Amino acid sequence: MKIKDLEKLEEKIDRDFSWRKVELLQIKMAIEKNNVSLSKKTLVRSGIALLCAHWEGFIRSVSNYYVVYICCQKIQSKYLKENFLAFKIKQDVRKSGESSKNSVHTKFLLRIVDLQEEIFSIRFSDIPEKRIINTDSNLSFELFDEILKSIGLENIYETKRNYIDNEMLKYRHEIVHGESYRDTEYDFTEVYDQVMSIMESFKFQVIEAAEEKKYLKQIENSNII
Repeated sequence: MKIKDLEKLEEKIDRDFSWRKVELLQIKMAIEKNNVSLSKKTLVRSGIALLCAHWEGFIRSVSNYYVVYICCQKIQSKYLKENFLAFKIKQDVRKSGESSKNSVHTKFLLRIVDLQEEIFSIRFSDIPEKRIINTDSNLSFELFDEILKSIGLENIYETKRNYIDNEMLKYRHEIVHGESYRDTEYDFTEVYDQVMSIMESFKFQVIEAAEEKKYLKQIENSNII
């Protein structure tokens, strides 16, 4: 996958957001109208599962699009913020940490020096566990925060923590494990609105970061393309 310019990045993010929004809006309307053959309880349970799936899928997809876009800019790693270099040295960090040999640690340090001069590039494969960024089928607020840090974005969503962990994910876990609950205890519309607002805000945050080249180190920002 190649995302060479801002227009392509926006197009991919918009397309990804749009189809998810349509699906979620359809089930939200069905729940609110409550005039279909399925019971409201069944619809709400389905809606929670779908909301979680789209929440996880959107954050994962857009985060990967952003990193792929940066790779396509052909920038030397030394000009990028350190969080991007971290993607390149994960295996080296593990090997170095597992060894007590000075030679291994020296090799690790030299690897970092060499990477600084290389063009930043990561091969992307849209396969679970092989993506640049994964969500581990359970995108909690803590993991969302880690993803934001890994792509160099500020976490502006602290006030949404409760909706992610204690509303959406809590009920999702009960559903996938076959537990029952009373639908009167769950306001799907409210959580839908909150989660959709996070997704839309994240969408604009990533696009803005690409437009303003926030992936670059501040001291170099004015000297790179």
